[in-house]
Amino acid sequence: MKHTVLLIEDNEANRYLARFLLEKNGLEVLQAKNGVEGLALALARPPDLILMDIEMPEMDGYEAARRLKADPA
Repeated sequence: MKHTVLLIEDNEANRYLARFLLEKNGLEVLQAKNGVEGLALALARPPDLILMDIEMPEMDGYEAARRLKADPA
């Protein structure tokens, strides 16, 4: 069983590199371009680990982390 990582990153080059490295090490990678997408994806399909940028459009990493922590699930 592969572990799942949710990568929340607005920079396409950073997303590509992180995904490449994570998948090369046997992990399944879910991707989101901002905190809004990341939050929705995390709630719909809870990952084993979340790697998240702090400065992003629409919802920054701090706010996304606060909302994730507030969800009882």
